[in-house]
Parts: sequence; structure tokens; C-alpha cells
Amino acid sequence: MKNSLSVLSILAFSFFLTELSAQHFNIHNPIVLPDKSQQSTIIQRIGYTDITISYHSPGAKGREIWGKLVPYGKVWRAGANENTVFTITDDVHIEGQKLEAGSYGLHLLPEENQWTFIFSKNHTSWGSYFYLEKEDALRITVPAVNTDEKKEWMSFDFDHRGRDGASVVLSWGNKRAEFNLSLDIDQIALDNIRKQLRSDAYWEWFSWCQAADYCAEYKINTEEALQWIDRSIALRENFSNWDVKAKLLTQQGDEKGAEAAIQRAVEVGDEIHLERYGRRLLKQEDFDGAEFVFRQALKKNNSYWRAHFNRGNALKGLGKKKDALKAFETAIKYAPEDRKAQIQNSIATL
Repeated sequence: MKNSLSVLSILAFSFFLTELSAQHFNIHNPIVLPDKSQQSTIIQRIGYTDITISYHSPGAKGREIWGKLVPYGKVWRAGANENTVFTITDDVHIEGQKLEAGSYGLHLLPEENQWTFIFSKNHTSWGSYFYLEKEDALRITVPAVNTDEKKEWMSFDFDHRGRDGASVVLSWGNKRAEFNLSLDIDQIALDNIRKQLRSDAYWEWFSWCQAADYCAEYKINTEEALQWIDRSIALRENFSNWDVKAKLLTQQGDEKGAEAAIQRAVEVGDEIHLERYGRRLLKQEDFDGAEFVFRQALKKNNSYWRAHFNRGNALKGLGKKKDALKAFETAIKYAPEDRKAQIQNSIATL
């Protein structure tokens, strides 16, 4: 009987300890503590495309990094804690190879003189412990170079930024490597522009003008851009949309049509747009054309001091110093006080 009571007492005590242990290690509501390897996010927008890298940044803390803390020949998570995540909102090319829009686990296979960046379709796992090669979306290998300055904290950065791409740099300790990223900026832009023109922008002359001017600036999609600018003109003609049409027709080689378009732009333009156009001609050293445009601006507003001032600059370029002096003197008459000294300096150069 005593033995039976002893066994029951032991079992009861064991149950109590088990319950106490379960309560002690209840992790349903853990608290959040500061990360030793700080969480970092870097975002670069190229055109409409966002490239985001989310990672935890470990510190060197006096340790030898490459070949020691991070072994050569072994897949590493390119950071600390959970996956480093590489996200792109449009298709891109990494070192010439296509990578579709989406999120990827970014891993690194380092060697002494070259690093292989691995983009895995699995981006939700912890570090590289669950990495599977069969889940690779892309691998690219680039040179790893030594640096003079040791970097304490591992970091990703964007470098060599251009209109249609950038390079992504990983650096830590005394080494760094980078890979090039590029995208079809024109196609992505045109797709986005077309979508926007099917929204409220459809009813705005300025939206169609913006879209056409983008094409004119980069000399793309000229045929469709001419349709867009005609839509803008139909909604409300003004200097801006006729000016864009002139640019597009010039790119098509239609010089006669372009000349007619710019003449119409001058006819319907206000003094501010005409003065700006005249300055554009001044930069091109088309002094005759600029002087004519400034005169047209003054027909619309004879007290516009900027038009008098820049007409003086055009006349100066034509060698007509007396006429230039008259234009400058008229500009002083209408100019605000803080601009009169600028005009006086121009008179002095005569």
C-alpha cells in the first residue's frame, strides 16, 4: 500500500512539473527583442520598376569574414537570420539573363575570387538551411574583388545607375562584388502610359501631351505618339501640344509638317510659352528665329520684361547692338528691382 502511494505521489509530482514546465515555456505570445544583426531594406526605382532587397546586416566584430565566418564553397544566406529577399515588380535581366517579376530568396555561393548569386523561388525559409538547388530561378557568377577599406557591416547598395538599369553591390569586410541589372524601360513605360490613358487622364489634354512628349524625348513609338498628340490638340490646342507635334514630325523626317506645326504653336501660344521657346532657340544659336519668336511674345504682352531682355540677347547675337540696347532699356523699364542689375550687366557687355 505504501509503495502504491509512493508511486502515485511521484506521478502526481511529475505531472505538476510537466505542467509547470509547459507554462514556463509557453511561446504563444513572445516579446520582440532588438536584432543583433539589424534589419535593412534598400529600394531603387528605375522608371516604374521597384527593386527591393530586404536583409539582416551582420557585423564583422573583429572576425575574419571570407573563408572563415563565411566558408568558401558553401551556400550562404547573404545576410543574417531569415532569407534575404530580392523583389522586382517587373521582369529584369541580371547579367543578361531574364528574371521574372516576383520575390526571390537571395543566396550566395562565395569563392575567393568569384561569387555566385543565387535567386531561389523559395523566399520564405530561414536562412540557407532549407535551400534546395532545384528551386533555383537563376544563378550568376561575378568577380569578387578585395577592397582597401574594411566594411564593418554587410550591406547591399545600388551603383552605376542609369535610365534602364543599375548594378547591385554586396560588400562586407575587405571584399565586394556586384552584378548588373537592366530592364526594358521603354516597353515598361509605354505599357504603363497606355494604362494611365484609359483612366481619368483620358479627358485631359495635358496627359496626352505628356505621353507624346515622352516618346519625342526618347525617339520611340512615334506613330502612336502622333495619335496621342492629335488627341491632345483636339481637346485643347496650345503651344505645348503643337510644339510636341513639331518634334515628332521632325523625327519622322516631315520637315514641312513640322514647320507648319511650330507656326501654329506660335500663333496659339501665350507670351510665357513663346519666351521659353525663344530661349530654346537662343541655346541653339538660331538668333533670327529667336528674335522673331520674342517679337511675337511681345505682341501678346508688350510689358513682359523677359521677352524684351531675351530679344536683346538675340539682337546682340545678330550683331545689332543699337537695337539690342533699346531692347535691354525697355526690359529695365518693366523688370522687377531684383532683376535690373542683371540687365545692366548685359548692357555693359555691349
